[in-house]
Amino acid sequence: MSKMKEIDSIAQGVADHIKEIIYDTVEWQIADFPVNGDEYNAIHSAVMKRAIENLYIDVIIGGKENVAG
Repeated sequence: MSKMKEIDSIAQGVADHIKEIIYDTVEWQIADFPVNGDEYNAIHSAVMKRAIENLYIDVIIGGKENVAG
């Protein structure tokens, strides 16, 4: 296996693990929201997407001060 494929494989494992952690953390953070069913799932999904977006901005773009708009 080439070094790049090995790095990609490790990075994918880390990403999968982080996704699980984010999922569980969002579940815990919104546990007190007075919603159920589809509404709960929509809130959970929105918070997960926003958290991942915030990570992307911080890690890839270099922080919110570097984002236009």
